[in-house]
Amino acid sequence: MKISVDEQIALRGRAKSELDRLEMIMNNRQIMELLDRFKNKFNLCESTYKVVLAEHQVKTKGRLPSQLKLDMTQAPFAMAFAGYIIDRDLLNRLFGAKCDRGRTAKKLRDAVTHNLEQKAIDEIVSRQSELFADMDEFLEMIRAA
Repeated sequence: MKISVDEQIALRGRAKSELDRLEMIMNNRQIMELLDRFKNKFNLCESTYKVVLAEHQVKTKGRLPSQLKLDMTQAPFAMAFAGYIIDRDLLNRLFGAKCDRGRTAKKLRDAVTHNLEQKAIDEIVSRQSELFADMDEFLEMIRAA
């Protein structure tokens, strides 16, 4: 299906507007440093959790799935399987689909990784102390093993 020349021009205008928006965000050094720290810290949580999840999947299902998913259907069970005593609410705030305080760390990471969503950036800025405290608590539990 083809679009008209006017529709093409409008579409190119929307693409340019998005590029302008993204470049404005990326030119803000302070925001980019915060987002980098946030994504890197979350990656530490995700990567260490996936070690536990992989072993849990192999031992309980007899195989390793082609892709390990971060979600709350398995997180509490995988962590208990490894002998961790962890608050389910903390796991949910990190890896869940929803939490009472706003988006979970995973959902925020996804939103700023895939399209630098402004609402997610604003939420990370306003909740950064809480988000980093949750990730630090999780990582401290892994270190203490």
